[in-house]
Amino acid sequence: MVSKRASIFFSFFICVAGTVLFYLKYSVMDIEDRIYKAKKELKIEKANSHILKAEWKALTTPERVQRLAIKHLKMKQILPQQLREYDPSIFHSDSKKQNTKKLSKIISKMVAETSSED
Repeated sequence: MVSKRASIFFSFFICVAGTVLFYLKYSVMDIEDRIYKAKKELKIEKANSHILKAEWKALTTPERVQRLAIKHLKMKQILPQQLREYDPSIFHSDSKKQNTKKLSKIISKMVAETSSED
């Protein structure tokens, strides 16, 4: 025969187990709901991402960038005569005064050539 203490203990245990299972069930349902919403938002963000990538491609086409640069920045295209070969001695010599002199000669030469062409 089961004693009164054992009956009370098992009744209490069943109530606690029922409460824990009830809480656990609704916690799992809440988490499943959040996962469903997150997956739905992820699909929407992926769709928006594709749209934004397509818009970015359209906005950064070289022709459009060049047209906007000419219109808003008043830029001119570089002439082949303005290009020079890279001379490492200009930037990597021991004397900074020599660097400055070389750079000023190159710049004045480019300015003179450009102004004589205009």
